Amino acid sequence: MARGAIGIDIGTDAVRLVAGVDRKGAFQVRQLVVVPLPRERREDLDHVGLLLREALAAANVKGAVDCGLTGRDVVIRYSQVPPVPDWQLRQLMEFEIKEMTGQSGEELAADFNLVPVASDVSSDDTVLLALAKRGVLDAHAAVLGAAGLKARSFRPNAIALYNAYRKAGNAEGTALLMNIGARNTDMAVVQNGDLVFARNLSGGGDLFDEALIASFNVSAHKARRLKEELADVSPFDQATRRSPQEEKVARALSGATGQIFSMVQSSVTFARSQTGVRELALDRVLLCGGGALLKGLDRYLSSNLGVPVERFDPFGQVDTSGVDPQLDEKSRTTAVVALGLAVSALYPDLYSIEILPPALKKARTFKEKTAFAIAAGVLAVLFVAHDAYRSATDEAAAARDETRFRRELETRQGRRRDYEKAVAERAEYARRVELLEERVVGGTGLERTLALLQRYLPEDFYVTSIAHKRTTDLDLGIVGEAKPVVEVRGEGREGAEALEQLFNRFAQDLDRDALLPRTPKTAIFPGGANKPFQWTITMNFSEAPAGGEEAGEDEAGGEERK
Repeated sequence: MARGAIGIDIGTDAVRLVAGVDRKGAFQVRQLVVVPLPRERREDLDHVGLLLREALAAANVKGAVDCGLTGRDVVIRYSQVPPVPDWQLRQLMEFEIKEMTGQSGEELAADFNLVPVASDVSSDDTVLLALAKRGVLDAHAAVLGAAGLKARSFRPNAIALYNAYRKAGNAEGTALLMNIGARNTDMAVVQNGDLVFARNLSGGGDLFDEALIASFNVSAHKARRLKEELADVSPFDQATRRSPQEEKVARALSGATGQIFSMVQSSVTFARSQTGVRELALDRVLLCGGGALLKGLDRYLSSNLGVPVERFDPFGQVDTSGVDPQLDEKSRTTAVVALGLAVSALYPDLYSIEILPPALKKARTFKEKTAFAIAAGVLAVLFVAHDAYRSATDEAAAARDETRFRRELETRQGRRRDYEKAVAERAEYARRVELLEERVVGGTGLERTLALLQRYLPEDFYVTSIAHKRTTDLDLGIVGEAKPVVEVRGEGREGAEALEQLFNRFAQDLDRDALLPRTPKTAIFPGGANKPFQWTITMNFSEAPAGGEEAGEDEAGGEERK
């Protein structure tokens, strides 16, 4: 009987499911189900589950599923550890997970795996650690339960994206995979078939809709129609636009396309710093997801990055003959993550990250380990009884056993001391890193903040305070240990017009600048009733290059974009 698997990607605008089986090492797609979600009810989990149940009943889909995770409640981080045995690596990671759980104040589920590409600057191993809040797992499980499905595991969309690439047979060169969803974007950097880096970012195809809504003051529905019918973001020397309206739409989308370009640049820079793989130059970029359907986006990115950019279609490398009707281009582009989730569950040679809720983890552990341990324990008891019987008549054998046990005890005690030493060294390294961040990143952040304010602060705005502090904030990509940030507070000139629009443009300018590697966190407090218009921007510079040629290149890039 053929082994089967089901992958499900619960997105913002639609739920996508791919079911298939293994046919002598090749994946055969049996079903692809797409369930559009009405925007006004996409937060209603019961309604989403009901829509999914109806669609699956019509398609006759049943079984346990592997569900994708993305968004702000899912964090992918990297740790450098010396080469250690697997059991010791598990202990180190469990210690780190418990530490982060205590700091976050919320229950976290997590899994980890080694990154196969070695660092250029260290002999340490790089560990990819993926964490998700219990709440997001419960929300996804609620949708699946309402649809009559049961989760087998949860996996980050970025890892599923990489596994779809691997199963499609791609191997040569360095590629950036980019799944542009409605609200979130998942990325993976691959070098010669091996995973180098994976992450998920806030922001996706909705950036284009929001840009059109702001520019033309239209409804969300009208903005989507303009995007689908008139948008072409190709470089102006490559576009074949025929009407002034198409030109206006293209110009309105220039800021959003710039943000997508910045995501690619910042991700490559972040990948180098987190993994230690300094020689990381892209050979190509592969796009998928609903945002990738925007006309001309591939040509725009290719022109700015200087490398080929094309649509990612792994369905061309798997068997889709059993799908009726045959897949159209939109389905092939938007269901890549669901395909990656299905093959991740089916092929053990692919990269594995499985985030399990406590109950599911306990059941899996019992099935895979505890039952085996019980059987092994019974055999051990029988062995000891037999050995005791023999030892009664063979004192020499008993003496040899005693010597062996003593040596094993000494060996384990030595390993325990090594482990405790490693934990102490890690704590010392963390203390030193925190001290360096305070002195270097903090000072650099204040310096760059002044440079950004001089460059972009509107004339009708003035600064009331600039503060440097340490904090943890998911919106700024800071989870676990507190990182230094710079908080700028200010006000708008009394009597000035369109202050809120000026502030939004100011925030977009900051986000595009290479001096600021991550989207800032903003807040505004509109004036009125004798209260001034107030604003706050919080910036995280901890991922920015500390200096040298790389920093210079980023700053030059920022000036060019400006």
